[in-house]
Amino acid sequence: MDVLTLINDGAGSVAKTGDVKELVREGLRQRGLEADVRMVPGREIGKIAKSFVSDFPPRSALLVGVGDGTISAAASALAGTEKVLGVLPLGTLNHFAKDLGLPMELGAAMDVIAAGNATMIDVAEVNGRVFLNNSSIGVYSFFVAERTTEQRRSGASKLAAIGPALARTLKAASWQSVQIAAEGTREELRTPCVFVGNNFYDAADFGRRKSLSSGDLCVYLVRRQSWLGLMVLPLKIALGLIDTARDVELIQAKTLEIASRHRDVIVSLDGEAVEMKMPLRFRIRPAALRVLSPAKQDAHEIGHRAKASK
Repeated sequence: MDVLTLINDGAGSVAKTGDVKELVREGLRQRGLEADVRMVPGREIGKIAKSFVSDFPPRSALLVGVGDGTISAAASALAGTEKVLGVLPLGTLNHFAKDLGLPMELGAAMDVIAAGNATMIDVAEVNGRVFLNNSSIGVYSFFVAERTTEQRRSGASKLAAIGPALARTLKAASWQSVQIAAEGTREELRTPCVFVGNNFYDAADFGRRKSLSSGDLCVYLVRRQSWLGLMVLPLKIALGLIDTARDVELIQAKTLEIASRHRDVIVSLDGEAVEMKMPLRFRIRPAALRVLSPAKQDAHEIGHRAKASK
C-alpha cells in the first residue's frame, strides 16, 4: 500500500509529541509501512490531498495528523474515490477520530492503520463543502469565529480561547428567522442555532455518534427560550442533560435547505468558521469515503450495505 502522511505543523498535540515526524515514520516502518511523512501547514493539506488523488495509485492511503477541520479538507478530496483516509489523533479534540472508534494513543492508532481495515462511511456537505462531523449557523458558528479571533489575537490555544469566546458569544447572541425545508416539508421559525450533523448525534448522550453510516443528516433546531435557558444550554449539552423535547426539535433527512433574509452567513464546518451565500443546501453522501478504522466497525458497514441493497 502506497502511503503519504501529512502532519499539520500547527496541530494541537504536535508540540507535545517531540519529533513527531520521525516518531510517525519509524512507528509506521516498524509496522511494515514505508511512508512519505511531511510536516505541512494546515491550509495546504486540502491542496496536497487533491494532488494525492491524481498522482497516487488506486487504494493508496493518505494519513493525516490534523484537527477535525483539516481532516475535512482531506476528506473532501478523497470522497468518491478509491483512495483511503487514515487518521492520526494529533488534533486538540479529535471528535472524528473518537466517533470512528480510534484509540487516542498514537502507537495504538498506528496499529489500526497498519491493520488496513478500510470501512465505507458517509460524508455530508453544504453548498459543495464536505464536512465529517457537523455544521451549524447561529450562536455556535459565532462562537467558532470568536474563538478563532481570540486565538489569533492572544496566541492562546483552542481550549484557552473557549472562555473569552463564549462570553462574547452569549453577550451577542440573538434569534434569527430562517426557513427550513426538509423531506418535503417547509417551516419558518426563529431560533438561535441550527445544528446539522453527519449522522445522528445523541444530544442526551454527550453528543456522541454511534454510527457513521446511517445515511441521514441529523438536524437540531434550538427552540426559543429565556436568555438564562440559552446561557445554560451549552453546559446541558456538555453534561448530557439536554431535554430533547423542550430544548430542541430533531429532524432526520437526506437533504436540507436553510434560507433567510441574509445574503451571507457565517457557517461552522467541523470547528472552522467560513462565510457562505444563502441559501444553504445540505445533503448526505452515503458510503462516500473509505477510512482505516478498527475492525469492530465492520458490523456497521455490513448493516449499511444490506440496507442499501434492499
